Amino acid sequence: MSDTAVPTSHMRTITYDDKVVRGFIFWSVAWGLIGMLVGILAALQLSSATFNFDTPWLTFSRIRPLHTNAVIFALVGNMMFAGIYYSTQRLLKTRMASDLLSKVHL
Repeated sequence: MSDTAVPTSHMRTITYDDKVVRGFIFWSVAWGLIGMLVGILAALQLSSATFNFDTPWLTFSRIRPLHTNAVIFALVGNMMFAGIYYSTQRLLKTRMASDLLSKVHL
């Protein structure tokens, strides 16, 4: 084997589309905050029933599914897609096939 370096003319630079990844991370954090705030409200209602503020749509039985769905599907789902978009481009060493389709998915 020779110890010669690869000429720079044969090396190619790859630019990745990380805007979609940042978008998924942003929305994951936003939905995580919303879900956790709703979870705090549900926990306060378990400790004292006065925290439903005498409104029927803020009862614990309506808040708990909202909290679990926001945290499970919105937070975790967006983080999974952020990881998929980030790792796919780097593992395949190419950009996504369609930037428009990636933005529509976001």
